[in-house]
Amino acid sequence: MGNSSPFDDPDGSPAYESAPSDSDFQKLISTSLVDLVTKRLRADIFAGKYLPGKKLVVRELSEDLGVSHTPIKDALNRLSAEGLVEAFPNRSMVIRKFTNNELIENMGVRLMCEIFYAPEIIRNAARDPELIEELEFLWNAMGQLIRDKNEAVNHEQWVEYETRFHRRYMMDSANGKLISVYRALDVNRFTYFAYLWNNSIPLRLKTYELNMTEHREIIEALKEGSVERFSRAVAWHVVRACEDYVVDDTAREKISQIKRLAKNYLPDE
Repeated sequence: MGNSSPFDDPDGSPAYESAPSDSDFQKLISTSLVDLVTKRLRADIFAGKYLPGKKLVVRELSEDLGVSHTPIKDALNRLSAEGLVEAFPNRSMVIRKFTNNELIENMGVRLMCEIFYAPEIIRNAARDPELIEELEFLWNAMGQLIRDKNEAVNHEQWVEYETRFHRRYMMDSANGKLISVYRALDVNRFTYFAYLWNNSIPLRLKTYELNMTEHREIIEALKEGSVERFSRAVAWHVVRACEDYVVDDTAREKISQIKRLAKNYLPDE
């Protein structure tokens, strides 16, 4: 009795399920179409086709993609749930703006998390045999994306890999609340879209190459088991990234604040 399911006959034998109805097939087709539309729109957002602040008009998107309004609306709702699109009352949905000030403040909180917990990350990394293997996999995957300089970078995939890279070693902080806060900062996606907002183009290849070098130093610090080297690596990684967002006096002051707080981990200027 304990192992029976709603699909079992009273004697315990599996019951035959009814054949899918036409409405079931329609739901499957609709779901698949929404998946495709969502994927296409997400890729276009990452590629800069729709820049931050851009209104997304359902009718125009429907004509552009050659689909009805319903899958467009459903796809936009999904992208809104992902935080890429914002919905305003009585207005079309708009591509979310990732502001420089919010990014830099998030970077400061990120740096605080990583440096303060560096000793715990290093201590637990020594007992985490899969950590380096997974970081190496992600590092190689990112490298593969930029290896062919004649091909356009898959920016969406890069952000996903880089996000996984940093979240993976933060798992060794062994603090569930900290990990939750760190994930909510979403700094890798913020970094990408704030740059797109400032420059109307995706991140440059040179920036990706710098990231590869800095990620390698983080891996080597973890392999060496050095708190000092790890702290220097993450501090420089964050501060160097912030330099791309000096667009006004407010941003400049916030970056100066981060530099002051991280000065013990940065090379002398």
